[in-house]
Amino acid sequence: MAISENNEIRSNLLQCPLDNNDILFFTLMDYLNNLFTSKDPKDILRFYDYFENRDQLIKWMMERPRGNYRIVEFNKGENDIIVVIPTMDVNGKFAKTSRNEIFKGLHIIFVESGVGNYYFNYAHNCNAGIKKAIEYNPKWIILSNDDMYKIDDVDVLKKELLKINHKDYDVIFTQPSKYHSNQERVVKFNIIYIIYFLINSNRRKIYDLFKKYKVKYLMCNKENSRYCYKLFKKGYDFIEIQDFGIFSGEYLKKINGNLFDDNFINEGEDTDLSLKFSLNPDRIDRINYKIGDYIGSSLGTGIDRSFRSIAGVTYLNFKWYEIIDKLMLKNKNIK
Repeated sequence: MAISENNEIRSNLLQCPLDNNDILFFTLMDYLNNLFTSKDPKDILRFYDYFENRDQLIKWMMERPRGNYRIVEFNKGENDIIVVIPTMDVNGKFAKTSRNEIFKGLHIIFVESGVGNYYFNYAHNCNAGIKKAIEYNPKWIILSNDDMYKIDDVDVLKKELLKINHKDYDVIFTQPSKYHSNQERVVKFNIIYIIYFLINSNRRKIYDLFKKYKVKYLMCNKENSRYCYKLFKKGYDFIEIQDFGIFSGEYLKKINGNLFDDNFINEGEDTDLSLKFSLNPDRIDRINYKIGDYIGSSLGTGIDRSFRSIAGVTYLNFKWYEIIDKLMLKNKNIK
């Protein structure tokens, strides 16, 4: 096992007093981030109230610190296939299952964020692990969440990857689960969605924020949003990476390990990447390997996460506004 650490410098922004205490200070960034990461939906809504428009919100996202991490490696030696896994605790249940069962014997690079890391940034930590992995010049780098479960043996994974020339493809998908390697559809926000959001008070709040931040498009997962696929038959279809993807080492070296846009805050970075890959389908392949996932075991699935996800959806719409319009006009679907 090998360990290296990274400690990033805290953003030096406006100082604000706390509870009239002239000694204890914290930054405006800390104050807003505490609201954003709160488990209380009311705090998260107060966070969004601070920003007058989309541009102010995105500026805050770009200035937000990326948090701390440390690199912990297991089974160094065979480097054709390296697994990168972001995790809260390298000695936790999920991390142990990953190295002792799911990916047993493979070189694993854990990117540990630790407990209470309020500036945790999933995309940034993934990039850090990938940059470490490309130092070993691997053919394939697997990026996996830690909250997965074994279906096929690791030998199946290795055998399938050996069939493929790593210079011919940029990304490899597995057999779809309910969450990863599945088809997703970009659909326009229209009257049907407006009615859906108005029938529940929490959804109404989400709708109001979507309107405030100019959200034009939403995503439907074929497996988990079947009603969406029935209601919205037209859109732009693509394959979603989500919590598990396999990438060519050659491709990752070309982009210097910067796989994800780390302006996203734990929401939307995988969809952003999946859309990028969809533009070049000849560089995509799929293998006959299955791995399962536990949805929401790390970040949860409650209304607080739904509110936090608005920031990611906003930034995704900002980045893809004009491109998606053109793609939907062409009706270019990946099967």
